[in-house]
Amino acid sequence: MKKVRLGLCIGDNEYSLRFTNCIMNHYQEQVELHIYSENAELKRDRKSYDIVLIDDVKNAEKWGGEVPVLCLYDSKEGTEKQEEGGVYWVEQYQEVNRIVDEILKQVGEEIQCVCQGDRLPGKAQILGVYSLAENEYQLPFAVTLATLMGEHEKVLLLDLQENSGISQLTGADCRMGLEELLVMAEKGRYATNRLISCIAHLENIDVAYPVYNTECLCEAQMKTYQKLFHTLAKEMGYETIVLNFGTRFVGFFETLDICQQVYLMKSRGGIGQWREKEFFEELDQRNLEQVRQKIQSVEIPLMTTPIISCERLVEQWKWNEFGDRIRNLMPGVRSVG
Repeated sequence: MKKVRLGLCIGDNEYSLRFTNCIMNHYQEQVELHIYSENAELKRDRKSYDIVLIDDVKNAEKWGGEVPVLCLYDSKEGTEKQEEGGVYWVEQYQEVNRIVDEILKQVGEEIQCVCQGDRLPGKAQILGVYSLAENEYQLPFAVTLATLMGEHEKVLLLDLQENSGISQLTGADCRMGLEELLVMAEKGRYATNRLISCIAHLENIDVAYPVYNTECLCEAQMKTYQKLFHTLAKEMGYETIVLNFGTRFVGFFETLDICQQVYLMKSRGGIGQWREKEFFEELDQRNLEQVRQKIQSVEIPLMTTPIISCERLVEQWKWNEFGDRIRNLMPGVRSVG
């Protein structure tokens, strides 16, 4: 993905430092930042950049030219300013992501409205993975399921489970991830390159980079997740989205309801059976018989050797009898062998 080359010269040193830190921490995959201390130097080099950001309010009209110029201003100090001669005025004291949206807009990256609707576009489907016990096996099962589906279609894995270990698989320290996807869905606006920056590749599937603040997973509501699913399916062309569920959030049961299938990990222990019984009783109390019908119970095979890594477990499950059982559970995919 081509980064936006941004030339920056802001006289307010404190604001410049905070703005720069935010760009480097959250948008370094999208923005290549070049910082100047003197306006004259940036004006001299501005043709080297896709866009320029300044706070030179008094001389802003002299900056017009081939390269778009964004000039920060404080609306409290005067009336709202309009675009003139290639100079665009941006309110200085607002959320940085709004300023980034304006930067992307001016360099041709369209800011679009998040998709909404009761049904996903085309034949897109959502498959859920959930466990009432032994949930350390949720992630390897979700990855196994997703990679098997990925042999036939475009698949995205969204990990909603706190500290599942998925960051060990994505192998990248990326600040753009599921948290950023949820922010875009909540605000109702997104840009394609921001979506792309949030997604890693794992074998034959895509995976959203994990969140850094895991508390946001239970703070997001079902409507936010639903808008996110619609946008990802429409904009990125995913045919299957695999959800690895974690802590129940507001609208958890409604989200289960929009899944085409839910794979419920089973435990052999008595307490696990009690939890499963209470879970189904709660579904009945909520009049969610249709969710009951979508649930496929999956009993985890006995582990005869210690688990060294998730990758090893996924590979083992993928090609043994348990992998064939997963294939048999999957819609439209036949068992191999």
